[in-house]
Amino acid sequence: MIAIYYKTKENIIQLKDWVMKHPKESYKYVMILLLISFAFSFIQYFFFKPKVAKSLIFPEMYSKSDKTKSDIDQKDQKAETIIKELESYKTKRESGEPLTKNDSLRIEYLFNQYQNLKNGN
Repeated sequence: MIAIYYKTKENIIQLKDWVMKHPKESYKYVMILLLISFAFSFIQYFFFKPKVAKSLIFPEMYSKSDKTKSDIDQKDQKAETIIKELESYKTKRESGEPLTKNDSLRIEYLFNQYQNLKNGN
């Protein structure tokens, strides 16, 4: 193990001495190495595109999750009951009965509830 260490250390010292004696050649080799690595990085990027994880994933309308499905079904059921009640007030108005102040407040409340359900709040 120690012999490998000393051999590696000797090789590094010889390489350092050669670089000091031949600066133009060492500069040429380093530049060639840099150009090759630069070209390789472009080739890698353009021919083997990196797979970037999508950071923005829109949820599907009906996902595989049972909880999501049940939440959507509950919202739909609430919306149907609201629509039925609003239709009953519409028929009451069309039949000629006057709507009371409580009816108007209830219609406004139901409309706001329906908007909240449809907008996802």
